[in-house]
Order: sequence, then structure tokens, then C-alpha cells
Amino acid sequence: EECNWRDQYNSRKQYNDAQHWNARFQELKSFKVKHGHCNMPSRNTGKLGRWVDTERARYRLLQKRKQSYICDERVGKLESIGFHWSL
Repeated sequence: EECNWRDQYNSRKQYNDAQHWNARFQELKSFKVKHGHCNMPSRNTGKLGRWVDTERARYRLLQKRKQSYICDERVGKLESIGFHWSL
């Protein structure tokens, strides 16, 4: 069931960003099922590879206590499937 984006998000953009993140997360979970791990190497081509690189970069910023667009919830989701922040 599709919820109204206003129920959880402050803007349509925030909703779209969340949808995009969740779609890539599902792709990463599928990658794990197929390959037995989710440790996609850095610089892997394609949308999923670029997304993984971006999430790792955002995490590094978070670790340095700089502004980052990754939240604890997303960090937890990635770690729950065995994601490694560096390879």
C-alpha cells in the first residue's frame, strides 16, 4: 500500500530521495543474494556501484563529524546486511 508522502516526509523531494535510497538498498540486497556478499568494490560501474561509492563517502564525512546526508538508520540498514564501509 502506497502511503501519502506527506505522512512521513516534509517535501516531495525528501520522499523521492527516500524512494531512490530504498530502491538502491534493495538492489544491493539482491547483489548479496547473487554473490554471497555485498562488498561491491569501489569504482564499480553502473548505478549501484556509484550509489555504493556515494554511501561510503557520506559515511566517511559522518565519521569526521562533517555534514553528511547519511543517517544512523541508513547506516544500520547497510550494516545489517554485512555492508563494509571500506574495502
